[in-house]
Amino acid sequence: MTVPTDAYPEPGTQPEFRLHRAIKLGTFHIGSSIGDLLTSAVWNRVMIVDLGIVAWPVAMLTALRYLLAPLTLWAGHRSDTHPIFGSRRIAYIWLGRLLMLISLPLLPLSTVAIAESASSPTGWGLAIVSFLLYGMGTLISGPPFMALVHDSAPYERRGQAISVVQFMLVVSFAFIPIIYARLMPSYEPELYTQLVFVSIAGAAAFWFFSILGEERHGAVPATLEEAPAFIKTFSTIWADVRTKRYALFLGASAFFAFMQDAVLEPFGGDVFHLAAGETTRFNAYWGAGVLVGMVGTILMTRRWSPEKQVSTTAWGLALLGLGLSMLGLTSLMETLGWVMPVLVFFGLGFGIFTVGGVSLLMAMSKEEHAASYLALWSVIQLVFRGAGIAFGGVLRDFTLLLTKGFAGSYAIVFGLEALGIFTCVLLLRRVDVVSFAADRCRTELTETLTAGAR
Repeated sequence: MTVPTDAYPEPGTQPEFRLHRAIKLGTFHIGSSIGDLLTSAVWNRVMIVDLGIVAWPVAMLTALRYLLAPLTLWAGHRSDTHPIFGSRRIAYIWLGRLLMLISLPLLPLSTVAIAESASSPTGWGLAIVSFLLYGMGTLISGPPFMALVHDSAPYERRGQAISVVQFMLVVSFAFIPIIYARLMPSYEPELYTQLVFVSIAGAAAFWFFSILGEERHGAVPATLEEAPAFIKTFSTIWADVRTKRYALFLGASAFFAFMQDAVLEPFGGDVFHLAAGETTRFNAYWGAGVLVGMVGTILMTRRWSPEKQVSTTAWGLALLGLGLSMLGLTSLMETLGWVMPVLVFFGLGFGIFTVGGVSLLMAMSKEEHAASYLALWSVIQLVFRGAGIAFGGVLRDFTLLLTKGFAGSYAIVFGLEALGIFTCVLLLRRVDVVSFAADRCRTELTETLTAGAR
């Protein structure tokens, strides 16, 4: 395999953190949220409330891309070891994003067919193909993009870099739903089709701007010259007991933190009879809370190294669980006036959890196989996130049969989710992040000294 000698940094050197570069990389997530809101907020609301489809098949399709998550292991490993035309990161990112762009026009076609017949093979077939393509694209491009962010800063500033990038995602989730609500205040097939094509253009523009010129250059690292086998790499990663405990925490927190993902907008329509434009704004409410939580946490912990964010993560989970408990009470009591402040509080906890959680991703990844580690964490997060989303939809339908009322059904979903989140705090205490980070630093110091002696 021939790799250009200017493709990677000199051994033992690290890039300098630059805020403007992190913000530029973060605009990538504006494009991501444009697409994600179409598939996880607008489409599922239209299907469940406006077309009257039961929640479980909609939740299953929403979760489909997450259940395909093992594909990220392949993408992460290939990104580390097999450049495409000399590119380890950007080539894989664009391969995935093109699949996502191709998938989106199929969504309005599926809703039109399903509106004519709820069991339409054409409608459901188009929806399945759309979500398969979208999911594959997300999974192929996700680990290389995370690795691109990883590559953009030295270890002690990576938590800050990834927090800034995630902050941009939250900012977009706060304002894009408002734009969507204005473009489609109520469901009409023509408006939905127009919304999709505007979104495709916007997402592509942000993705192009974000990653343009961001591939690092320098010498070929040893991990590319002597790339270990796929199975051997992940076997070595998984052999560490700290990795296994972190994986358990990561999976559980992803499962419970996203149980409400497919049913939050339908909750507003079913319990409070709100229109599509109003329930789309739910994302803006909790997004505003996430924004405040992330900004405050980043400012307070900006000089902390990634392994010091364990307490931040625990506090975020505790507040997130409390917010979900309050949301369950709001549903049970059918108090519309509580919805907006509770969603903001829920978002506040989510924002604190996000800053701490993404820093731990960096702390629990080693330099020589960064994309492989991040791919493994992505797989665990995505699979369990998808399982949580699907379970939330199934639980909503099951409890609706038992309670015979929407208020009680959604209250059970939110309440069980809160209980799971509180359990995750206990799981986090069993993960020895500080020890893992100390080991990785010793390994990198040894590699640096070895490289200098050559």
